[in-house]
Amino acid sequence: MTTRRSARLVAKTAETTAAALPALKVATKASKVTKERIRKPKAGKSDVVAISSTASTSTTTVAVAAVPASFPFPSLSTPQVMEDALRHLKSADPKLGKFIDKTAEQCVLSLDRDQDGHTSYISLSQSIIYQQLAGKAAAAILLRFLKQYGRLKDESKAELLPVDGANLDSGDFVFPTPEQVAAIDTEELKNVGLGQRKAEYLKEVARKFNDGTLSDEKLARMSDSEVAAALVAIRGIGPWTADMFLMFHLKRTNILPTLDLAVRKAMCHHFGVPFGKKTPTHEHMVEMGQIWEPYRSVATWYMWKLSGTITQKS
Repeated sequence: MTTRRSARLVAKTAETTAAALPALKVATKASKVTKERIRKPKAGKSDVVAISSTASTSTTTVAVAAVPASFPFPSLSTPQVMEDALRHLKSADPKLGKFIDKTAEQCVLSLDRDQDGHTSYISLSQSIIYQQLAGKAAAAILLRFLKQYGRLKDESKAELLPVDGANLDSGDFVFPTPEQVAAIDTEELKNVGLGQRKAEYLKEVARKFNDGTLSDEKLARMSDSEVAAALVAIRGIGPWTADMFLMFHLKRTNILPTLDLAVRKAMCHHFGVPFGKKTPTHEHMVEMGQIWEPYRSVATWYMWKLSGTITQKS
């Protein structure tokens, strides 16, 4: 029953957005698996990565829209693309435009833990480590992992490795290669603070990059929906993490993470519609977000900011 319902939902969503998004592709098989994981979560399998104090997940179906089928894809790391996005959003949605103008912080789609030069493999591996953990706790586990399996960029700091509280952070290390992580015993990985399933997920990601199933080049050439389908096929990666990867690592322009609780609340507030446990639906969020196309990623960033201003009364 669950898989049939998921298939109907995917088909209905594709029909709803066909006029605005002719290049939309939805991976039905991946959606079936994801839906079952969301409806029947198991310990250690929940797909949560803390990127802000308001980011969360819900039980709706993820929205993944394809950008125009051309390569290279527009990137929000390009200043002109970001300028075009802001100009479009202010014109298409004047109410959002007013909020953009009064938001002091500039829209930058990046995560503190990501560094320039990080590969897709590193970004996804860190996402696994950060799942379901507060930022500081996850950062501590990542640092232990890198001390154990990584390599110092500056060998002169080697004397600091055995010192508790030494002034080292993840930026001081070269991340271990996919081949190295794939070869590490799962029980050994647990010694740095990873749970059984996270250790398995980390090795699964490493295997996909080690055997060539995934690579920076392959992911860069995939449409948004193709990237999402490839990632949710990996144990431990759900649609929310796939959306965050598309937005923050690949810098894709048109992602709307309908699984994000803060985004759902903020969109209801912004568009003046009721918010509840089952509302808005995935379809309703896609419909509301059509006004932001093809720059829903930037609008999403402002929804996160808006969510921090919403009071219980409002």
